[in-house]
Amino acid sequence: MRVLLIQRTLAPPGGGNAVGAWMLHALAGRHDVDTLTLSAWSPQETNAFYGTAIPKGVIRHVVPRPWRWLALISNDRLHRLRRAALLRQARQLNSGYDLLITTDDFGAFEKPGIQYVNYPEGTPRPTPLAALVSLYFRFCDWWMGVPWSLAARNLTLANSRWTATRLAGAGAMRVLYPPVVDTGRGEPWTSRANAFLCVGRFHPSKHIETVMSIVQRLRAHAIPDARLIVVGSVVDAGYAHRLKQAAARFGNWIEFREDLSRPELNALMGRCRYGVHAMEGEHFGMATAEMVRAGCLVLAHRSGGSIEVVDGASELLWVNEDEAVARASALSRDAALRDLLRARLRRHEPQFSTDRFVREVREIVNAFTG
Repeated sequence: MRVLLIQRTLAPPGGGNAVGAWMLHALAGRHDVDTLTLSAWSPQETNAFYGTAIPKGVIRHVVPRPWRWLALISNDRLHRLRRAALLRQARQLNSGYDLLITTDDFGAFEKPGIQYVNYPEGTPRPTPLAALVSLYFRFCDWWMGVPWSLAARNLTLANSRWTATRLAGAGAMRVLYPPVVDTGRGEPWTSRANAFLCVGRFHPSKHIETVMSIVQRLRAHAIPDARLIVVGSVVDAGYAHRLKQAAARFGNWIEFREDLSRPELNALMGRCRYGVHAMEGEHFGMATAEMVRAGCLVLAHRSGGSIEVVDGASELLWVNEDEAVARASALSRDAALRDLLRARLRRHEPQFSTDRFVREVREIVNAFTG
C-alpha cells in the first residue's frame, strides 16, 4: 500500500515532530511510505534525535519553493496558511497514494484518511481585525482546493483523553498517546541532585518565569540547595532574553541549556530529582512524560493532558504557586511518599512507550484500510 505522510517538518526537536517520525518508522517497513513537508529534512538527523529507524531512501516531497518560507515562521503565526500549503500539495499528489495521513492536526483530503490531532482548536477570540481574519481563513480554504468539512470523514487520533473530549463531533475518534523515547531509568534517587528541570520551548505559554518563582520559594523555605535547569530551544528570542535577565537577578542557581542532543538530555534527566511543568492546558506534555520515564517526580499544572501523564496523582498536581511549593515541600520531607509515587509512575509510563505507539499505529492502519 502506498501512503503519504504529511507533516510540517520531521526535523527535531518537538513533540509533534516526534509523532510524525515514529509514525513513519512504524509504517515504513510495512508499506511504501513517502512524506510531504514544508522544508527538507534528514532521516539521519531525525533518527539520531528520536531513536527511529527511518530508511534513508524514503521519498521526501516538499511544497513548491514559493511556499517553503512558511517553514521558518513561528508555530503561532500563519498556521492556517501552512496547513493550506501542505494540503494543496497533497491534493496534487493524491492520485498516487492509497492512504493520506497527517500528523500535523486536521487534514481535508479528497478521500477519507487518518489525522493525528495534537490540540483542539477553539473558536477564535473576538478581535478588532475579525473581518480581516475571516477573509484570510476563506482565502486559505479556497486556495487549498477542498472544503475543511471533509476532515470530518477521517479517522481522528487524539493525543490525550483531554484533547479527545474537546473534539466531540469530529467523527470517528481514538486516543493514541504520543511516543515517548526510553530515557533510561537514570541514577538512584540518593545519587540525584536536588535539581528541578523545566524542559520545553522557550515560549511564553510555558510560563517559565512561574517555575523560577516556585523554585526560589522552595529554596527559601524547604529545599535550600535546590537548583533550576531550564532546557529547550529558543522559539521566541525576546522571551528567552527576558528570562535570562530575570535569572541573573535571582542568582546563580538557575542555568539554561539550549538544544541538547538526545543523549545529553536523557543523561541530565537521569541525574535530577524533580521536574516542573507550568503550561496551562497542555494538550499532552511530551517533556513531562520524558521526565517521568527518566524517574523524575514532575510537578505539573492541573490542566490539560498533563494530568494523564502523571496518572492523576494529586500529590504532583497544582493550580497556583502556593500549591506547587506545598507539593514539592511535602515530597522533599517524605521519602515514603516519593517511593510510592515513583513506583506508581513506573507502572503507568509504559503506555507512552515507543513500542506501544508503533504497535497501535500498525493496528490502526491495518483496520482502517482493510
